[in-house]
Amino acid sequence: MEEILKMELSTEKTIDWIERWVEYIKQNVTALNELDTAIGDGDHGTNLNRGTQAVKKALAEEKPQTLPLVYRTTAMALVSTIGGASGALFGTAFLTMARLSKDGETKLETLLLEANEAMKKRGKSDVGMKTLIDLWDPATKAFRDHKLTRSYIQNCVDKTKNMKASKGRSSYLRERSIGHIDPVAKSSSYLFIALLEVLEEDK
Repeated sequence: MEEILKMELSTEKTIDWIERWVEYIKQNVTALNELDTAIGDGDHGTNLNRGTQAVKKALAEEKPQTLPLVYRTTAMALVSTIGGASGALFGTAFLTMARLSKDGETKLETLLLEANEAMKKRGKSDVGMKTLIDLWDPATKAFRDHKLTRSYIQNCVDKTKNMKASKGRSSYLRERSIGHIDPVAKSSSYLFIALLEVLEEDK
């Protein structure tokens, strides 16, 4: 029988979620850089680790007491420390969640779905372009439908391998981008894995 997880997080659990993502990134810097070396500048892991460590520091120093402030603190730390598209897109996602939660929306499925749509608009991207959207779009919809699992998340990441990039630096490689996993889809996968962990513990 399928277990339905509670689809909301307290402020404390939201911080726990984000900090778990921070730790996943720290543990996988080299692997993310290697993925990025194949189709990018080779520094995605390093850049995102710098950004997420800044998030951890900001959360510790500012001690946000509400959901909107947690999301906003996360967004601002990422945007101010990560250059390029990744910082802007992750920042957009968390700023969207900050705005919605400030307006009273606490359902995680709504926050994540709207964050995904905001990133699509910001990056002018969609599914099939070999970007983080190829993880975020199916993952947020599976989450909404109570069908998100670790294997589903990994499957979404793996699917980017056979895509031809049509956005970002990797798009310059054209057909040569085929055969490589998108590094930002991979780093995004850790965010959703961390979320599942926290929700499972919060049952």
